[in-house]
Amino acid sequence: MRESLNRLAIGAASALLAIVLCGYRAECSGAEKVPFVNVPDPLSGENPLHPLVAKEVPQIGKPFSDARFGTTLTRVTQADGVKGRHEYSRHDPFNKDQTMIVLLPEGEWKVYRTNKAPYNQSENLVATLRDVAEPRWDVNDPDIIWCLQDFCIRTINVKTGHTTTVKDFKQDPAIAPIVKAEPDLYRVTTKDEGEPSLDKRFWALMLQGSEDDYRPRYIITWDRQENRLLALYKIPKEESKIDWVGMSSLGTWALVGGDWDNGGKLAGLTMADKELTKFQRLDYGTAHSDVGLDVNGKEVIVMQNGQTDFIDLIPLDPKTKPILEAGGSYDGTGRTSLVRLFYDNESPHGFNCGVHISCNVPGYCVISTHMEPNMKEQNWLDRTITLVKLNPIRPQVFYLAKVHNTTAAYWEETQATITNDGAKVVWASNWSQNVGKEQIFLMQLDMPKNWRDMLNVPK
Repeated sequence: MRESLNRLAIGAASALLAIVLCGYRAECSGAEKVPFVNVPDPLSGENPLHPLVAKEVPQIGKPFSDARFGTTLTRVTQADGVKGRHEYSRHDPFNKDQTMIVLLPEGEWKVYRTNKAPYNQSENLVATLRDVAEPRWDVNDPDIIWCLQDFCIRTINVKTGHTTTVKDFKQDPAIAPIVKAEPDLYRVTTKDEGEPSLDKRFWALMLQGSEDDYRPRYIITWDRQENRLLALYKIPKEESKIDWVGMSSLGTWALVGGDWDNGGKLAGLTMADKELTKFQRLDYGTAHSDVGLDVNGKEVIVMQNGQTDFIDLIPLDPKTKPILEAGGSYDGTGRTSLVRLFYDNESPHGFNCGVHISCNVPGYCVISTHMEPNMKEQNWLDRTITLVKLNPIRPQVFYLAKVHNTTAAYWEETQATITNDGAKVVWASNWSQNVGKEQIFLMQLDMPKNWRDMLNVPK
């Protein structure tokens, strides 16, 4: 009897060990993967450390396992200046079926097929997008990309080259007289970071002029379905320190990324109704962030809080209150702290990186970090990419990968983004080679197909 029990115990221990090891490997034949490695207490400055494991620059197109967290990574582009990387953390660079990707230009955008690595090889080139800004893929048609050009919203079929003008604001009866009276006005823009609603029905844009240091002069909101200008707000000079404008995911609110020292109605991160008649300050300033949906399908913005050194889940709700003082209380604000950044120069566990945020997949966000040369990895968040469950009652954080990148110039920032369907995460890397020269390539993490089930979260 005792021998049988011992054999059972040994067998159970062996099975448990196999399961644990499987969770740290990219491939585990014949066994189900366990959930990602979780962060015990993301609101603490001190969690178990997972230092970077040195590795040679990866070969293009050769998947490998992250040495710490077992996820499957692949280098998918060749280093070609900044043209080897995506645009930014807030935007999905892949089309709907991920057969194409749009990569950062040096003067023009390039669309490549993704059936063969490196993606940015000449035989993969599908289209070159000239003289356009802010290219964003259509949510339904994998061949269509949306963009801004001068005063126009346009769509381009990247396979045929056919261009459709969705809206020319210069011809709008309310805007045409303004453009004629103020001839330095030259474009509509979100200033690159903003987005329309997910269905691209509702848009918030700025009219920008070349005079007075290219300051934005008007905010407009527009309903594509009705082809109706909803609002036109003339921006006073004292309110023109604006980082970006855009819409909430479901199109309920217009958002204005005002600086902390901006004036009037647009001081700090600001939410407004689509008619731009009611303005509400959501945060002291505007920092790295992204708009999205929480696990309950409610509109939120996830943003670094400069007053508290947390990353916050901020409901887009009239009841939400800003934190205006350093170290201010969260009580009564309606917001949730997700991750502690712990910028403390005196602590051996102080955070040494910058962050970017991507909320493309409903219910989650990805937080990526970037580290400058000669900085020591010492905090649990340093050189990491993490997945955050946007549950205001019980947020959770899971490790995805370590970052081998070192940042000495802007385009060397990782700026990881998760795809709209949650299938992939991509980020920029120089693998700490030629630091400062912006010789960047793209790293890709392929998420397990059932990753939501693995985290016990409804799809």
